[in-house]
Amino acid sequence: MAGEGTKERKSIMEDRVRLGILGAVAGFAVAAAFGIGLLSMAVFLRGDSAEAEVQGAAETQGLSVSLRDLAIEPETLEAPPGPITVEVTNDGQAVHNFAIGEHATPMLDPREAATLRVPSLETGTYEFFCQVPGHADAGMRGTLTVGEVGAGAEASEEAAPMSAEEMAAHDAEVTSQFPAETEGRGGRVLQPEIASGGVKVFELTAAPIQWETEPGKVLEAWAYNGMVPGPTIQADLGDRVRIVLQNELPEPTTIHFHGMTVPAEMDGVPVISQDAVLPGESFTYEFIVRNTGTNMYHSHFDAQKQVPMGLLGGLIIRDPQDPKVDVDYSLVLNDGPLGYTLNGKGFPATEPIVAKRGQTVRIRYMNEGLQIHPMHLHGLAQRVIAVDGHLLRDPYEADTVMVAPGQRIDVLVRATEAGPWALHCHILNHAESERGMFGMVTAIIVE
Repeated sequence: MAGEGTKERKSIMEDRVRLGILGAVAGFAVAAAFGIGLLSMAVFLRGDSAEAEVQGAAETQGLSVSLRDLAIEPETLEAPPGPITVEVTNDGQAVHNFAIGEHATPMLDPREAATLRVPSLETGTYEFFCQVPGHADAGMRGTLTVGEVGAGAEASEEAAPMSAEEMAAHDAEVTSQFPAETEGRGGRVLQPEIASGGVKVFELTAAPIQWETEPGKVLEAWAYNGMVPGPTIQADLGDRVRIVLQNELPEPTTIHFHGMTVPAEMDGVPVISQDAVLPGESFTYEFIVRNTGTNMYHSHFDAQKQVPMGLLGGLIIRDPQDPKVDVDYSLVLNDGPLGYTLNGKGFPATEPIVAKRGQTVRIRYMNEGLQIHPMHLHGLAQRVIAVDGHLLRDPYEADTVMVAPGQRIDVLVRATEAGPWALHCHILNHAESERGMFGMVTAIIVE
């Protein structure tokens, strides 16, 4: 993949060099023939007067985009027919680039910028996207409409600038909805059927669904048993569990039991462990539970798409040495086509954690996303007691807990201070913008 990207960028650079050389030669010939000097040559390089006017119109629009982690802002661009120029800035935390068709910028490090010049485009709709594998499917894409500029301006309310008063009012309106009601709740505990020999049987069906992430925002998700995250599976050390996967997706899938010690043929990796489960087929996983702690299960086929789309869930194996708590809460972090979500919802539809003053809360962070998420709690300390399912010999206190992709972090929170306390990802463009809080924000409410 990296080799193909390098060849493509090299080809684009060579095309640009050839265009530059041809343009310079043509400009010199015109200047010599007509004796108009450097200004005339510049006009010639931009084409005849009509083309120059069109290109000037495109440039004066100031087309520019900001590459965010899992988003390109704005999501829609407009330009008149003809050549276009787009100023691109990487405002994310990872390497990104910007492409329209076969034309693309180089890969840009965070805070790096580049200019993309695209030859003449006819009237129509074009897709732009980030070429880093998985980023377009995770949300880094949008549309360029080439035609009469302004024709779709009325549809760009989200991108319209707001006054300070409007910003404050919008933030207050959104926050006042918390916790907003939406259809569907993920992560519900899945009760097993008990087969002969005491085997605990869990059935999971993977299928596309429509999932409401925020009030009125319904997106396609891929889910286990119709919910995002999938149902929580609980078991005890020494249990024999049987997990039956039915694939109702349009592509193959498998399940990997992340953090679990299982036989190789039950590990869920296509070819290495098993054949991929084709649409309409099923596969049965069975193993004895050999390790405890906060673990996960998720797809291991086309995972850069299927997991962010919702094929994930918690797998909690109770440990006799677990501390006693009053509230035990799983919080699955994810990012991708469904947005920045906590348990499948974005603020203000996220669910608060509620405790009475003096109680102890256990939060099980599970990061199923593509990015790291530092989870920051206001007003109350977090005592980190376990990492990746293993209880720590030396727990420690923190107000911000880094949770890497695939990682699980368990913390204890003593509800000593009454009131609502914000809990959010501290990569701030995952949680807050000029339009207020969104995405990976919730609260612990101490009554």
